Amino acid sequence: EVSVSELGLGYESDETVLFRYCSGTCEAAVRSYDLSLKSMRSRRRIRKEKIRARPCCRPLAYDDDVSFLDAYNRYYTVNELSAKECGCV
Repeated sequence: EVSVSELGLGYESDETVLFRYCSGTCEAAVRSYDLSLKSMRSRRRIRKEKIRARPCCRPLAYDDDVSFLDAYNRYYTVNELSAKECGCV
């Protein structure tokens, strides 16, 4: 659980929400694209762009929207905040 203010979305609120996140490696999900991208980067065929040559663990589905009152008694709803299901993309 974290306060809404700690989420870094620009809201001032002491209300707390459950924030679930994804983490982990995705080595089993490596595809031809990832192998080719890694090879081209190592041969410097792709310049200094910030590109990952492997899949990453990201949310595939999200929990329900989160609603809260801010410090000024304004009501907000944030969608796609807390991960419900994770996978390699």
